[in-house]
Amino acid sequence: MSLQTRVLGSIALLLVLALLGGSAALVLNARAAAQTEVHTAFHGAAESVRDTMKGNVAHTVTLREVVASFEGQRHVRAALVNEDGRVIVQSQIAQLDNPAPGWFAWLIEPAPLSITIPINLPQFPCVLQLLTDPRSEMAQSWGHVVTAFLTMLAFCAGAMAVVSLAFRHALRHLKDLQAGMLDVSRGHYQTRLEARGAPEFAELADGFNHMAGRLEQFSDSNRRLEQQINQVQEEERAGIARDLHDEVGPYLFALQVDASALVKSTEPETRGRGQAIRDAVMHIQQQVKDILRQLRPASELEFGLEAAIADQILFWSRRYPAIRFERSVGSDLALDRRGEDTALRIVQEGLSNAVRHGNPGLIRVVIAGQPDGVRVSVEDDGGGLKQSAAGLSQMGLPGLEERVRALDGRFIVEDLPGKGVRLVALLPDRRVREVA
Repeated sequence: MSLQTRVLGSIALLLVLALLGGSAALVLNARAAAQTEVHTAFHGAAESVRDTMKGNVAHTVTLREVVASFEGQRHVRAALVNEDGRVIVQSQIAQLDNPAPGWFAWLIEPAPLSITIPINLPQFPCVLQLLTDPRSEMAQSWGHVVTAFLTMLAFCAGAMAVVSLAFRHALRHLKDLQAGMLDVSRGHYQTRLEARGAPEFAELADGFNHMAGRLEQFSDSNRRLEQQINQVQEEERAGIARDLHDEVGPYLFALQVDASALVKSTEPETRGRGQAIRDAVMHIQQQVKDILRQLRPASELEFGLEAAIADQILFWSRRYPAIRFERSVGSDLALDRRGEDTALRIVQEGLSNAVRHGNPGLIRVVIAGQPDGVRVSVEDDGGGLKQSAAGLSQMGLPGLEERVRALDGRFIVEDLPGKGVRLVALLPDRRVREVA
């Protein structure tokens, strides 16, 4: 359950409880008011009738007039009853336009009151009865209670709407903060939040902006450091390649010349040993050439990126003829020299990992231009990643990620379980990098 649901639900529950408490208070007040009003009216009417009866009542006409005086009253009814208990005449309360429902009348109905006043008329003994009738008072109370309840209900609904709007406004700032954190987690350290709203949210935005600014500084420092590391690595690779070529190469050539001389010997054993030495030297020379190609692939870029990738594919296809290689290299790619070198390194590492760590039948290399840069993809169907985090490190993928990040690009390793692995790098357009 979300925070918004929990908070608004709690507030709604409190408002419902307050509404129920207010309704109970209204009912209790209505009951007390109805009892006071009805009983006061009854006692006043009884006193008035007693005063009237103190005079000389000589006939029933006067009594009928007394009963008629209660016609249409709200709280008391009067009745003239003969000695046989038959009602001669009685009054009625005022007509009710909106009577109270039965349950409400049961809750607030006051205790009934009645009084009997005997009247001695010659040849017509009778009594005058006064009875309380609270229906009119209960109807009036019902109207007041309904009005008050609707007012409280409107207030609760308005309060809930105001709280919902305020909470939604507050959550908008939290959602902005969440979106900013996601952007930072994706490496977009230039993200900033607008310091607005309540002071607490403005302070959060300021803290986030300060954190993002520091991370952006650290990212720039790391990028420069990675560039320096890559440059040192390239220089080290070039130095090793130069030493192999300049130091080991001549000695291997000398061994090959000596072995060729031994092959020309007249002794069979000497010829055999010379041939074995020459074969071993030629094998070592081929291995040295392969090592030089791995150490200095950038030299292949002298003939273009597509030619360099074709040479890499040719290198592996000769050793793994069962694997089918596909390549697609777009024309007019917006890459500078460093971008082409990084793209070639990605293809080189992707091909090497696919044939060494998987069992692919197809390896596909695609380099294509996009509106936001150049997309480099190496995909195989070798079954997917089976390595741990340490194994991935041994595959050289962290080094590729560092190279791509040094160019302000993005690098992704997609595991396709049961299918294969896809290396994807998005390298920035050289024109964007030149402007930056």
